[in-house]
Amino acid sequence: MLDRIDHLVVPVPDLESAAAAYERLGLVLTPETAHQGMGTANRAAFIGSSAADFSYIELLGITDRALLAGGPREHYLRAAEAGGALASVAFGASGLAGLVANLRTAGMTADVREVHASDGRKIADTAILASSGPLPFAATLLQYPETWQARFDRSLGAGRFAHTFPLKRLDHLALIAPDIEAATALWTGPLGLRVAGEIRAPGMIIRQLQAGDAILELLGPDGPESRMAGRPAGLASMAAWEVHGSLDEAVHLARSRGFTISEPEAGAIPGTRRASIPAVELGGLGMQLLEYV
Repeated sequence: MLDRIDHLVVPVPDLESAAAAYERLGLVLTPETAHQGMGTANRAAFIGSSAADFSYIELLGITDRALLAGGPREHYLRAAEAGGALASVAFGASGLAGLVANLRTAGMTADVREVHASDGRKIADTAILASSGPLPFAATLLQYPETWQARFDRSLGAGRFAHTFPLKRLDHLALIAPDIEAATALWTGPLGLRVAGEIRAPGMIIRQLQAGDAILELLGPDGPESRMAGRPAGLASMAAWEVHGSLDEAVHLARSRGFTISEPEAGAIPGTRRASIPAVELGGLGMQLLEYV
């Protein structure tokens, strides 16, 4: 069963310049870490208020194209070469081996491996689920050697949450699902999420799946004439974050730091206001800011 959204994988064409944009916004990033034998390196921004709600943005740089080309992680290479995008979502899972066995019984393909840092330290056991049918992106499942509380405490002690921009927690991600019923069956069946709610917007169904403290939104058409009906399935390259305090103050701060951001407006989620920084300014990942009112 999936326990939570652990992190967002954003391959970028240049790790240094992408990281500089997030630091200019006011986020603290980890030092660069190379992934031994995998052809990638990352820097990460941890965001959250507790062990129950923290997650992170992983900016992924490509260090060896040959190690990714033609393999199960080639989509990272394609995303980086296209200018950067949200290429995958990693979910924290308990009982990973049993979960993978169940998924394979259901006909899904999983590439299972251990991930180690350049010093040989084990980071996690992982399984990359191949993109197919109602799963239109390669999702990663992880099981860490540590508990979530231990990971939060270690990151807190390392100063990883000492941001000067007021992101509070990941609120939701969006997945374009032209066949929303098939997508719902996958995420609530072998992947074990539950439906938390549904919102009807003009021409669109937003089905909300609970993934720990955050929501995975399935965006589907409400009929053949819907504007969603012709869109290809896939991840929207956007993440919505609840902010500490006033949205207006967060918007002012982002603008003062050189970012283009939309005017605050009523959000699609009842009782929210939102504003957005375009993906092109943050390595290919759009940032929506949410205030609950």
